[in-house]
Amino acid sequence: MPVSDIMTRKLITVAPDISIGELHPMFKQFGIHHLLVVEDGQLVGMISDRDVLRNISPFAYTAAAEKKDQFTLTRKAHQIMTKNLITVGPNSGIRDACDVMLRGNVSLLPVVDHGKLVGVLSWKDILGYFIQ
Repeated sequence: MPVSDIMTRKLITVAPDISIGELHPMFKQFGIHHLLVVEDGQLVGMISDRDVLRNISPFAYTAAAEKKDQFTLTRKAHQIMTKNLITVGPNSGIRDACDVMLRGNVSLLPVVDHGKLVGVLSWKDILGYFIQ
């Protein structure tokens, strides 16, 4: 069975120049762990909620925040995103995609068709498939 049968097609993307301060609340708002960075219709990177947390000062949203803490919120997506992404095509087999995820130690695979982002495949998508 191809990954296109189980992938998530509803995608939340951001531009490379969006600030971390703008990104941070999106994870909670949409209940997601990854944001795809797209420029001119092309996938150029991905940011996880952990990437954001690693790049924000723990004092940024507190009364103790100093200018340097607030500055961490102004960094841009392109500065912290993962650029060399592991992807699969929509016709890739689900088991092959599982192997790619395990070998690459990733929990989300962008699905790209002829250079165009068409979906994502998460471990939840795969787990749902295998328990059905």
